[in-house]
Amino acid sequence: MGSKNKEMSEQTFVLDMTPMIDCTFNLLIFFLCNINFKLLEGKIPAYLPKDVGVNTSPITKELEKIEIYITRGAAPNVKDKNWVWQENQIAITVQGKKMAGLQDFYNTIKRVHEANKEAKATLYPKKQTLYIDCVKVINECLRANFVDITFAGTPMDS
Repeated sequence: MGSKNKEMSEQTFVLDMTPMIDCTFNLLIFFLCNINFKLLEGKIPAYLPKDVGVNTSPITKELEKIEIYITRGAAPNVKDKNWVWQENQIAITVQGKKMAGLQDFYNTIKRVHEANKEAKATLYPKKQTLYIDCVKVINECLRANFVDITFAGTPMDS
């Protein structure tokens, strides 16, 4: 009996992996064909009636959106310890009109805000615009009593 056990222990068992690999690939193909790659980010579909509810009156007043573009001519050397921010280094454009400076910018948005208290400001900083440039513009927006200020992303190829 000892020799029979010895012969069985020396035998190797070969497992045929082909059917298992076939089954795995079939499952993979099945799930890839049934997966939905479309992502709805931040959108929850809600099909609610529009004629009943808390606010049944139609929106009569469209909120105005102020587009503010901030650009800088060339990349500054901010690593230089003598570098100081200067107002003439940035260009601010509001609704397509170039501003002469921060005071002109403030006067323009103050007028817009007085005309429409619910107006929204959207900042579009372009490439090479510094953080401090945006901060100066935001400070003027806050001084003009804007409460809804948002940033729009800059495309990588612009």
